[in-house]
Amino acid sequence: MIVRAVPEHSQLNVNDRVLLHLSRFANDLEPDEYPPEATQLGIAAAIGISRTHVPRAVKGLIKEGLVSEITGRVRGHERRMKVYVATSEGMRKADDLLTAIKDVTFQVARDGRSTAMTGAEIEALVGRKRALVAISQMKDGVVSIDETRRPPVKDLTDAPHAREFYGRDEELDLMEEFMESEARFLVILASRGYGASTLARKFADEQDEADVLWVPISHETTSEDVETRLLAYGRRLRAEVKGVEDLLRLKNLLIVFDGYFSPREELVEFFARLVDMPGDAKIIVTAREDTPAYDRFYQKRHVDSKVVQELRLRGLDEQSAAKLLGNDRIDKEAFRRIMQMTRGQPMALKMLRERDYAGLKSSTLLTAEEVRYLMFLRDKNA
Repeated sequence: MIVRAVPEHSQLNVNDRVLLHLSRFANDLEPDEYPPEATQLGIAAAIGISRTHVPRAVKGLIKEGLVSEITGRVRGHERRMKVYVATSEGMRKADDLLTAIKDVTFQVARDGRSTAMTGAEIEALVGRKRALVAISQMKDGVVSIDETRRPPVKDLTDAPHAREFYGRDEELDLMEEFMESEARFLVILASRGYGASTLARKFADEQDEADVLWVPISHETTSEDVETRLLAYGRRLRAEVKGVEDLLRLKNLLIVFDGYFSPREELVEFFARLVDMPGDAKIIVTAREDTPAYDRFYQKRHVDSKVVQELRLRGLDEQSAAKLLGNDRIDKEAFRRIMQMTRGQPMALKMLRERDYAGLKSSTLLTAEEVRYLMFLRDKNA
């Protein structure tokens, strides 16, 4: 069923729609977990607007005292996130909006016929909750009642697992801010072994409402390889996707390019074209921090204009490093020296935990003597 509002009555703005949406989850008692729909990304997906429009809307609602921003646990996520809840004043405003809408006349397209109905009649037909959902999703005066939202399409076939993941809350928060910003590219710069790919996978796993495509990059990857992968995935989302430009115009889409380091010259040129293409899709690229300037696909002007954001990874914090190391009785001075020598590099700490002497010797700059010393420190208890 499609409900089309009479033009002079279809003036619900984005703020009103966001408030109506959040009013669905209001509760007198603070829940143990909040629904994903209460996050900025969830709000955007639920009411069908670009995620870049949500911060402005919630900021205005917060200023009016209609919505509160808090940090809480979100269903399906391990870490605490920013969520938005309707205040008591916001609930009163939402009720006023619903009362006013009951007297509005709509044109209802049903079974191939068009019938005039009031908001009250629509509520009687589909119920208050479904009417509230439909009205909050109003777009250009059109409210879709029976339209079902397809589940997200996630292609993480080539992504590494993120079973062992510690810390990085600050980095994950910055990545969430990227998703809510006007920026289109986020480049995660890190030295080998600092967990850029694992961080990107963890973040991709947390995108409940977004379509996600993971594309690995190697020295042998060609621009044709990448374009073929993008278009094959794009056609899974929409049959009308004919080119990369069409794919990038899609909303609620996250593309992760993993392993950008010493690429072919043609691939650098492909990414350079990609960064200048318009669109709503968000793109994350994991890249080596020591990538030469001539191999970087973006320029200072892209960073200055905030088309591209950069995130530089450093070592883990001490608490997270201690968990990864796996010895909760380790001597404090021994642990301090381990952190100093490994700089909190996740790969080195994991190898040390597993007593992987060969791996530490071949994959780090540590000497054989230093590796043996680290093994000794790893087992030194307080």
